[in-house]
Amino acid sequence: MKKFYAFFAAALMSVSVFAAKDVVPSDAVLADYYDQGNVCVCIYVPGNMACNDIVLVGSFNKQGTSWITSPVSSLPHFEPVENYDGWYVASFAPEAEPDAEKGMQAKPVMLDVDGNFNWEYQVGDATIIRGGVQKVAGYSGEIDLINYGADAPNVFTVDAWKQNPCTAVFHNYTITVISDGCNNLILPYIAGSMTNWTDNGWTQMQFDKDKTQQYQAPVYYYSFKAAEGSPYQIVSGLMDPSTGLPDTLNAPGWKDEAYIQVLVDDVWSRYNPDNSFTGEEANIVYDFRVDTMRWARCAPAEDSVLVELSVKFPALNCPQAIEVSGTFNDWAGTAMAFNASTDYFTAEFNAKPSQFFKFHGAGSWDQEIEVNRDETDTWSKIADGELVFSKLWEDGTCTSGPCKKITLDFSDPDKYRWTGGEQGIENVVLTEKAHKVMVDGVMYIIRDNKMFNVQGTQVR
Repeated sequence: MKKFYAFFAAALMSVSVFAAKDVVPSDAVLADYYDQGNVCVCIYVPGNMACNDIVLVGSFNKQGTSWITSPVSSLPHFEPVENYDGWYVASFAPEAEPDAEKGMQAKPVMLDVDGNFNWEYQVGDATIIRGGVQKVAGYSGEIDLINYGADAPNVFTVDAWKQNPCTAVFHNYTITVISDGCNNLILPYIAGSMTNWTDNGWTQMQFDKDKTQQYQAPVYYYSFKAAEGSPYQIVSGLMDPSTGLPDTLNAPGWKDEAYIQVLVDDVWSRYNPDNSFTGEEANIVYDFRVDTMRWARCAPAEDSVLVELSVKFPALNCPQAIEVSGTFNDWAGTAMAFNASTDYFTAEFNAKPSQFFKFHGAGSWDQEIEVNRDETDTWSKIADGELVFSKLWEDGTCTSGPCKKITLDFSDPDKYRWTGGEQGIENVVLTEKAHKVMVDGVMYIIRDNKMFNVQGTQVR
């Protein structure tokens, strides 16, 4: 009878091992799955979240700026841990010289139904159990896992995927671009989840000879299979006018994006500013025509004009140097000069009506202007597309002829402020004993025989 109870107890324990994530494989168990000196990663994935193969990607297998190696078969694959249902293990050789700031990075990604790699199916959330792994915030819907150590297995549970291919519905999509922009020298490329959003993931769209003759304008198309709601983006590569072939010296990039416009009250407006076109209908066909599409760097219907931009900011709540960045300068930043006699920052550049822009501290995207949208003191950054040249011109800033001069006043502290670098500003207030001075074009505050910068730090 004792033997029976012992067998029954052992059977119950065996069932718990097969069924519960709480029964974690020990280091001794996992030692059979990796070589000494390798980094070992062990994950638990619930049965309804693991329908395809799972691979490990990270800085240990990066090529250039990409974490993705080709073919997918070269990536470490997770294999089931024997007698531990739902637990998977993978290992890799650590980097010879890990990144000094970021350490080693790696994260599991599930392959799609066709066995293809897709960044949309990376881990979205996880619970760390043990090991040297740390979880840090990533992009929307993602997490980053860093600082893997080789001393012991890194163990965690997968709580969510960014998107789960097990529940995704895949369809066939076709995108058609009809364009006569840029003197017929546009060569559309497409990027998205189907190309893994990598620099080398741009795919050239195919030329449609028959439709080109029909529309009397260049027509290109691209067909692909993707899950419902998958984002993608169209960019323009240039063609060499002397050969009619792609210009390989100027590779397409995000600055060459195409954006869709919609007609609202006889005014063309930018549609979906983040350019993530999605479709949930099976076999949907997108047909982007000349009059609804604009290329970021070449839109012949829009003449470029010289803009004289003058902006007044609150003196005590402003970075020491200001840049204006936007689609007109590929977000590189144009320095604005400070005019001490007028308290305005000024800059001159060429821009088109549909191009948008924002202000930030010189070289710092942490310092962007915020706007108070209502009386409840709700602050938020100025979104892309809110500051559009044509909107400012239409508001009556320029009343006649081609608009060339824009003057903005952001000096009301109740409506505008800067993010970042503003801690301590409230400690430097203008009183009868305090005043502003300019030294080499930089604003300072003198108070009680002490000098402060605009962030409130004493400098002398």
